[in-house]
Amino acid sequence: MFWYKGWLEIRLRLWIAVGWTSFLLFFAALRSVPPRPGVSPVLGISLMMGSFVTVMSTWFAGAGIASQGSFQFLKGLHGSTQYTVSLPVSRLRLLAIRAALGWMLMALVIRTLCCGVWLVAPLLTAGAGVVEIVEYALTVISCASAFYFLSVLLATFLDDQWRAWGTMIPCVVVWGLPYVIPIPVYADPFRAMGEGSPLVAHTMAWPVMAFSLALAAVWFSAAVKVAQRREY
Repeated sequence: MFWYKGWLEIRLRLWIAVGWTSFLLFFAALRSVPPRPGVSPVLGISLMMGSFVTVMSTWFAGAGIASQGSFQFLKGLHGSTQYTVSLPVSRLRLLAIRAALGWMLMALVIRTLCCGVWLVAPLLTAGAGVVEIVEYALTVISCASAFYFLSVLLATFLDDQWRAWGTMIPCVVVWGLPYVIPIPVYADPFRAMGEGSPLVAHTMAWPVMAFSLALAAVWFSAAVKVAQRREY
C-alpha cells in the first residue's frame, strides 16, 4: 500500500522528468556537432548531466514521510500527513519506501538520459562503447545519491520550498568549489561526471562513488533519526 501511495504522489513528477529528458535529448541531437579545437567532446554532456542531477535529486526526493501533492512544492504539512504517520507501521519503513521509490525513479531517468545521449549524440560521449556508457551511468547515479539523500534529510524538517533551495544551493557550491580552492578528488562528484568519468579517464571513479554512497548512507541515517523524533 505504501509503495502505491508513494507512486500516486510522485507519478506526475516522473512524467514531467521524462518530458524534460526527451527535450534534452532532442536538443542534444540538434547540437551534435564536432567541438572546437581544444574543447573536450564530453564537456557538453558534463554540463548537461551536472544540471540534470541537481534538479532530479531535488525533484524526486519528495517530502520525506509527509504526504505531498504530485507537482507543487508545498508549504506546511499536507492534510493527510498526520493520517499517514498514525498508521501501524514504523517511520523507518515509511521513509525507506518513499526514499527508495524516489531514488529508483531518479536512477531510471539518469540512465535514460545517459543511454539516450549515447544513441542520438555520439559526439558528446566521445564514441564510447556500451560498457563505458553503462559505467558512466552508474557513476552519475552514485554521485547523485549523495545529493538525493541530502534532500531526503532536509525533507524531514523543512517545507518543500526550503528543501528545494537547501538541496540546489549545496549542489552549486560543490560544483563551483574546485574552481576556488583545491579539494580532494574523491570529494568532487561533478568531476567524476566530466573529465574524471569513464568517458574520458576510461576508468571507474571508485573513490568518488564510494564517498558519495557513504555520504548518502549518513544522510539517510540522519533522516531516519529526525523522522522518528519529530512531532507531526
